[in-house]
Amino acid sequence: MKRLKYKIELEGENSTKSSSFNFPADLLIIESRKKSLNYIGFFVVYFTLSSITAYLTIYLPVYLLSILNVNRSELAFIQIFSFSVLFIAPLLGFFFDKYTQYKKTIINFSIFLFLFSSLATLLSGSMLHIFGLCLALNLLSHEIITVGISRILIESSSNEKIKDRNLIIINVSSNIGGFIPSFIFLLVITDIFNSYLWTNFFLLGSISLIPILIAIFCFKNEYPALEKTKVEVTNENKKFHYYQILFVTVSFILIWSDKLYLYPFTSWILSQFGQIGLKSISSSYGFFLILNTFGYILGHKISKKFQRKNIILIMNVLYISLIFLMVFSNLIFLIIIYALNWFISGIILLNYTSLIISISKNVKYKTVSYQMLRFAVAIASIIFIPMGTFLSSIVLTEFLFLIAGFLSFFSLIPLFFLKSE
Repeated sequence: MKRLKYKIELEGENSTKSSSFNFPADLLIIESRKKSLNYIGFFVVYFTLSSITAYLTIYLPVYLLSILNVNRSELAFIQIFSFSVLFIAPLLGFFFDKYTQYKKTIINFSIFLFLFSSLATLLSGSMLHIFGLCLALNLLSHEIITVGISRILIESSSNEKIKDRNLIIINVSSNIGGFIPSFIFLLVITDIFNSYLWTNFFLLGSISLIPILIAIFCFKNEYPALEKTKVEVTNENKKFHYYQILFVTVSFILIWSDKLYLYPFTSWILSQFGQIGLKSISSSYGFFLILNTFGYILGHKISKKFQRKNIILIMNVLYISLIFLMVFSNLIFLIIIYALNWFISGIILLNYTSLIISISKNVKYKTVSYQMLRFAVAIASIIFIPMGTFLSSIVLTEFLFLIAGFLSFFSLIPLFFLKSE
């Protein structure tokens, strides 16, 4: 037998390509290379998206509320406008399902918009209206990139093993990216109340987002598969799966009610425990992310032995209980509880996401269905983040913990209506 030709010339004449393409062996090599490029793309994209998320949800809030002392009611109104762009996720999912051939071009354009809007958002905090517009553009580009990548994620998740492996890679890259802002914060912010240091912090943060440009060279166009199997989905099955998506979405919205204290949290840490408290939380952030990754890995392991629905139910109960305990904690116990919640949330998110991918693969518009989880986060964001920011001006943050814990209990109800997956 002749030795396989490992290098395939892709840029030659059509006749040359035809003669050199040894089907199916060379096709398997192409698929392997495409998977490697996908892994690199997943890593740099989610690394960068997680970095900006950490800036926007951990450090920008304390800068706005404790350093600039912006009007919280005005900020809450602007948040409603900015976070409303997240509602576009299902529409984007439909677009990427119908015009999947354009996904790479759209993702590349959105990457440049993301970089520009990230810098503008981080540096415009003192001008709330401009900040709101820049934040909306940032969230929009963030959504477009994520929805486009999720289409690739669904296409590449041909079985449970590959699906969970993809999700773990995404989680690891997200957690590494999420740690970068904490590392820069500890190096740069020697005096929390020095606004000049905060400007330097945000500038360095913008530079740390540049690796996302590598994704432009990843996610190659699709190659023909060894064989195409047409999967017929009956109207009865469609109805079944769409109801499953609805139940998972409602549960996911309610478990995200902890966004009530998202913006006030770091400001509350600073007011309760001073600079030492804020720096303690920040320096522990890398440990939290490692625990979250372990949660993802454990979530994958136990899903082989238990139903994902039951795992989500048990973990949600534990997560909610820990939210209530935050009300009565000093700094040390708060860090311990916060760490446990990061670990448990890893298990929860792996199984929520894996469950919705399994359901989505059985319906016509796969990306739209998968985006219902992101739509759930959008609904939670548009409701709970502005509400929490506004309420923090009139009630104690501890009270927001109690409200979030109470609302999260309702996330358990839709799970009882899920069929076993």
